[in-house]
Amino acid sequence: MSAAATAPPTRFELVRPAGRAKGSFVCPMPAGLPRRPAPGVPWPKDLLAVVYRMADLSVGKRLARLRDIRDLTQEQLADRAGVSVDTIRRLEQGTQRGARIATYQKLAGALDIELARLLGQPTMTRSLAPDGGVIALRAAIQAPSDLPGLDVCGADSDAPGPDDLRPVMEQAQRHYRRGQFTDLVGMLPGLVTDLKAATREAEGGPDHDTVWSMSAAAHIIVADVAAQLGQTDLAYTAVERAMHATARAGDELRHALAVSTLSLVLLRQGRWSDAQQVATRRAAEIEPRLSDRDPEKFAMFGILLLSGAVSAARANRDESDSTKDDALTFLRQAEAAAALSGAVRVRGTAFGPASVGMQATTVQVSLGHPDKALATASGVNLDELPWKISRARHRLDLAFARYQTHDDEGARDVLLTLDEEHPEWLTHQMLAASTVGGLLETERRRDRDLRKLAVRLGVDPAA
Repeated sequence: MSAAATAPPTRFELVRPAGRAKGSFVCPMPAGLPRRPAPGVPWPKDLLAVVYRMADLSVGKRLARLRDIRDLTQEQLADRAGVSVDTIRRLEQGTQRGARIATYQKLAGALDIELARLLGQPTMTRSLAPDGGVIALRAAIQAPSDLPGLDVCGADSDAPGPDDLRPVMEQAQRHYRRGQFTDLVGMLPGLVTDLKAATREAEGGPDHDTVWSMSAAAHIIVADVAAQLGQTDLAYTAVERAMHATARAGDELRHALAVSTLSLVLLRQGRWSDAQQVATRRAAEIEPRLSDRDPEKFAMFGILLLSGAVSAARANRDESDSTKDDALTFLRQAEAAAALSGAVRVRGTAFGPASVGMQATTVQVSLGHPDKALATASGVNLDELPWKISRARHRLDLAFARYQTHDDEGARDVLLTLDEEHPEWLTHQMLAASTVGGLLETERRRDRDLRKLAVRLGVDPAA
């Protein structure tokens, strides 16, 4: 046996800021790559070991490292991304108070990476689920037996019926609305598997439409939570299954909700224009007549318009008046729909004037108007937002707007409160990590609580 075959695995030394303990990462060196160079000799640029050290970096330092891997100067990256070179320079030097998500997406696209990688978004739940988990959920959603010609399942004599599935669905919805991702991801693989059996058993029977509609609802939840966990490819597959299920059930309203979820998934992938197009096109297709007087139809129409408004506000293109006008036009149309529908719950979601106000705040934040966002938010009645997670999302927008208007103390207080109430949900919000990172860059004295939150959000407090 050769000496190379018996050599111990190479250790990658983790580079940590001064004052913190030095660690190491043990990993067998892939065949064909050089061994660790002598002290003082830099690693080759194309060596993937660099990636192992990026989890501890701030967004700016992560940007600089990724730019270096791509062998781009700041000027070249600015040209590719359509972003000011001064913006890149200030981000890398840590002198800018964060950036808009659209700016980060342009940079990620120019580097040909996922936005989640640039921002360091966690892609796993806060703790291990007793059963199931992200890997089990992926196996349930992307089962080979679901592909054409590979169906190995026969009849399911013990398949659950609607009465068996309904309480499980209700529990999943409760976990989702509270941001309890670990519990939710733990139960979703079993629910998805049971629904597959139930839809096969119900084929052609009296429960056909009911079971397929429940399947659509479950897959919408899967898509939403997978997108927030940074598993956007899994989320896309799940929403595709949801849309197929709504077609089988003949449920037009739930199909519209699935399209809204698709818009969210596309947003998470940084595909702003696609997200806007699918939402607004479907809205135009289902636009109700005034004579309909159906609150649920007006509500779903409004939900799609809000998806279009948020997408337009975050459009991945140069800022223009037309882009902003699109977002504000969709908001006005959604407001009109809310006036006709009132506060209503439909297909497991909710819509009304408070929902429009909440998303209007998000749009103003996305457009870079924090003062307008705060003014808009002052008119939102949080008690009219039925889900805890909706109120948390709204408060996170407020935290970012306060940070942008230099109300650092106000932003800090909101973030720490959200961490107490929704710790797991907050971990997966890129806006939270971006805001905390910015607050740390300008802290005047060491803030112990904020630094603890930074660690939980994956932001290096010492960077």
